[in-house]
Amino acid sequence: MIKQARLLFPFLAFFVIWLFLLVTVFSMQVVDSETYHRQSENNAFKNKHVFGDRGKIMDRNGVVLADILQKKNDKDEIVYERVYPMDRLASQLIGKMGNGASGAFGLEKTFDDKLKGKVGLTRQAVAVGNVGSVVVYGLSEEVAEAVPGKNLVLTIDASIQEAVENVLKEGYEEYEPKGVSAVVVDPMNGDILAAASYPTFNPNDKNSGVGDSTKCGIFTFVYEPGSTFKVLTALAGLEENVVTTTEMFDDEHGCWKVPGGEICEHGKHDLGVLNMVEGMAKSSNIVYGKIAERVGKENFYRFARNFGLGSRTSKDLPGEEKGMLRKPHDPLWSGRTLQTMGFGHEIMVTPIQMAMIYAAVANGGNLMEPRIVLEWRDSSGKVLEKNNPSVIRRIVSEQTAAEVREMLMGVVNSGTGTKVNSKLLPELVFGGKTGTAEKYGKDGKVDRNRQVASFIGLAPALNPKYVCLVLVDEPAKGKAGGSSAGPMFRRIMERIYFNPSTSPKSHRMLAEPEKRKCEKAWNGMSIDKAQALAEQNSCSLNVVGTGDVVLSSVLESADSVTLMLGSDRIVEMPNLNGMSLKDALKVLGNARLQVEFSGKGRVAQQYPKPSEKIERGQVCKLVLKEKV
Repeated sequence: MIKQARLLFPFLAFFVIWLFLLVTVFSMQVVDSETYHRQSENNAFKNKHVFGDRGKIMDRNGVVLADILQKKNDKDEIVYERVYPMDRLASQLIGKMGNGASGAFGLEKTFDDKLKGKVGLTRQAVAVGNVGSVVVYGLSEEVAEAVPGKNLVLTIDASIQEAVENVLKEGYEEYEPKGVSAVVVDPMNGDILAAASYPTFNPNDKNSGVGDSTKCGIFTFVYEPGSTFKVLTALAGLEENVVTTTEMFDDEHGCWKVPGGEICEHGKHDLGVLNMVEGMAKSSNIVYGKIAERVGKENFYRFARNFGLGSRTSKDLPGEEKGMLRKPHDPLWSGRTLQTMGFGHEIMVTPIQMAMIYAAVANGGNLMEPRIVLEWRDSSGKVLEKNNPSVIRRIVSEQTAAEVREMLMGVVNSGTGTKVNSKLLPELVFGGKTGTAEKYGKDGKVDRNRQVASFIGLAPALNPKYVCLVLVDEPAKGKAGGSSAGPMFRRIMERIYFNPSTSPKSHRMLAEPEKRKCEKAWNGMSIDKAQALAEQNSCSLNVVGTGDVVLSSVLESADSVTLMLGSDRIVEMPNLNGMSLKDALKVLGNARLQVEFSGKGRVAQQYPKPSEKIERGQVCKLVLKEKV
């Protein structure tokens, strides 16, 4: 019996194993056949994501600023790397890629979805052998096609951008500020032709691209604009018909008592009695505080809001801030808020906001949306989307804008912006406004030791092709806007005008401008000081007229200059015959005359005639001709 049980046990074990195998096979082939079929297919095929090439970023002329480079990695696989062929050029605008396949900041991040395109899917046949798996390309299939990203074409002009960045670097080294920024705008369509800050970074360097160096201060820097804001006050006053260009204002001996405090001129200088044109040229806080008072806080706030202050100018500008515009019924609105806003205090702006206000002055009164995207193209160059210029609204009449353009011309010719005048471009008349404002400390109080210096200019003044803002943050030297930002504006314009691809008209610039002994800032200098400076520099002086102040100067040669003398109060019409428009405007600015002119070239006729008696605010007409 025991023997039979021993024989039966192996038989039963074999039967159980056989039955298990039979059930397993039945399950695999019948019950779970579909599941195992799919698993078999998955072992034979592998899904692989295919990324479309990231779109290029180009300037308006097709200069590539961001591209894709194909190369092989250590595993002999083709990989794609984002490269920036122009290195630092426009790097703060373009931004940089992150560790993954997405943009980290700048336009790379703003337009990441359009630039990166769509991911495709490929099913690869895989054969498994002793040495691992091998892709069988003949049996692979494309499930979803990868779509390349779109190419982004910017409004930026690489030549103008390079000029701006070079001048910023030079200004940073010369004036030793915390930082410098500049923007160049086409006022007719709102195109941003250049925008940069310094210090900057190189996006090709994996270790750079952190902190403030990655930010374009034109969009991200928030500051009190100071006297550059007087342009908005002038526009509001003229458009609301509460002031005329000839009405006179008392400067209150340099300080004006208002509810809640006192408003003073810079250095508490007594500027006398002057109109809004002279107040703009001399940058009078009191005149523009009084004009703002007449406009009224409700209307003044409405004008500022209509110009876009307190809000972003565009959805496309990377990192753009809003600034701060206080409402008329804000608890912090004091008895002097309206008056101080009239000359750019108690309000916070961004540089791009200010640039667009001046663009409206330049184009005849229309506020344009700043445009950084020109169009989108596919990989073959076909235009997919065009971004047309956008007029947000008309703010002031063409007449009001024209009157303010003339005021800005006076600032440069005989006011706080005389250092803006270019000796390399003697026939080009600039217009613009200087600005200097103190910053606030951590305690919320004004810090008199830290300034923001700025200049916003029109080139040319009366028929502007370019609007350019330059901002210098906490300069150690040249703390006034007219001493640092103004000269930087001039250098930017000189480089633009002497570049055949960017100049509105042909100019010729020597690689190394000739050093001239007599190239000095003579205007406004006393005759005694002028004679001493001329002797010191071996410069030959030709003196015309009588008086103790240099009203204008004409460079005759490398070592000879003619100075026209007069006094601060001109009572007789000076002889302007043969002068350039720029020099004539300087003389008439001292005479406090309003100027109308026609033609091009030099002064051929003038009314009133030389030596005739003149009165303050009188209209002077000039006729210009190419050959006198």
